[in-house]
Amino acid sequence: MIKQVKALLSSIKVKLFCWFWLIAILSILTTRFIITQLSNDILTLAPHEGDRGHLHNISRRITRAQPADILDFLENFHRRGRLKMKRAFGTPPELWIKEVASGKLLTSSDNDLPVMKNYLSGKNFTELKTYQFPELRLTGPQQLTLNNKDYQFFVAVKENRKHFTMLFFSQLPPWVRIALPLVVSFIFCWLLARNLSKPILSMRSVANRLGDGDLSVRVNDAARRSDELGSLAKSFNQMAQKLELSLQAQKRLLGDVSHELRSPMTRLQIALGLAQKSSEDPANLSKHLQRCETEVHRLDQMIADVLALSRLENALHQLHFAKLDLAGLLEILIQDAQFTADEKSIKLVTKGIQSSQLQADSQLIASAIGNVLGNAVKYSPQDSNINVSLIHQDNYCVLSITDAGPGVPEHALEQLFDPFYRVAEARDRKTGGTGLGLAIAKQAVLAHRGKIEAKNNDSGGLTVTIQLPLDNFQPEQTDAG
Repeated sequence: MIKQVKALLSSIKVKLFCWFWLIAILSILTTRFIITQLSNDILTLAPHEGDRGHLHNISRRITRAQPADILDFLENFHRRGRLKMKRAFGTPPELWIKEVASGKLLTSSDNDLPVMKNYLSGKNFTELKTYQFPELRLTGPQQLTLNNKDYQFFVAVKENRKHFTMLFFSQLPPWVRIALPLVVSFIFCWLLARNLSKPILSMRSVANRLGDGDLSVRVNDAARRSDELGSLAKSFNQMAQKLELSLQAQKRLLGDVSHELRSPMTRLQIALGLAQKSSEDPANLSKHLQRCETEVHRLDQMIADVLALSRLENALHQLHFAKLDLAGLLEILIQDAQFTADEKSIKLVTKGIQSSQLQADSQLIASAIGNVLGNAVKYSPQDSNINVSLIHQDNYCVLSITDAGPGVPEHALEQLFDPFYRVAEARDRKTGGTGLGLAIAKQAVLAHRGKIEAKNNDSGGLTVTIQLPLDNFQPEQTDAG
């Protein structure tokens, strides 16, 4: 669940939604706030704690004193507490009184503030707030009834330092206040565009270098992302790696083919030269021509194997998948291999063959198994057995072919499936092979998302194991001897 949530949050769709949503909200709120400030340079804030306490103190004293002349009382109160209030507020606060019924204003201030008067006279106050003017703050109203009249009390405090919001809004030119939301949205959109375009530009640069022939180049920074662009970068790196491996395989194959063609071509030239010299000796001429025919056959077989291997190593090779009965195919291949095995009195013995249904290219699978069986027959000694088994493990069918040959050195097991590789001690050119059979088998198995490996037996001989996925087929479990 946590992995799914992380994957969702790291998705580029969610990021785009959040970014655009945030930009829209910020733009709307900023624009609305700017418009409000353009129409009114007075900010409405939460009540100032010190001013609210001062209003509460005045209200309590007036309620207790019940003066006949409220203005015279306030002036005396203001004069007596001037020093104390100066310590608390920095500058002495000024008291303003509004008679609710008539709208008449009274104040203890000596300053004529037309803006304050107009604001108090023209606005109907119902809730205690602090109103921020460019150079002072006004807090109120404190409701009070005196001599059967309703009053509203306000306290105004002059500020030597302008309020932060007033500095950036009220005192700025209108064009600056209008441009501010545009700048904010531009910055966020630029960051978003940069975040999305940087990995794309990186992949484009790598693609250009890849097109110029540098197949070792990779996308590094973008591949570490956890969103779709990161997945795209990883896929791009996998594609580049496959291209590099494919080109390396082609170069290696071309070099191996060039090297391997020299021997049969040399033998063919020698045989032709001897045939020319034996033109008057029919017996020798026939022997040398037969040798030429053998070498031509080997060249033809080698070319066919090279083409088959090249097609399998090509990523564009199309496989023809169909439902395949592997046990039935194996039975046919064993019968074919038995004809060759009879020449050496070798018997192919099946053990635990289980019916296996899978999706596969039957021609490729037959080629892979046929090559392994052919190798087992070729390197097994006279009057020996080759054991073949087909079982299920997890969601794989496992085919094992065990011969009674000399085996191979441990260091050569991994190279056994490389093109043109031969083990000099036992598996050399005297067998007449091209060294491509197991390489073709490996590529055919890998094309089916399977595995192939070889290991030496404790009792001697070599076991080649092929694993192929069953692909959701539910085969019947039967044994055959």
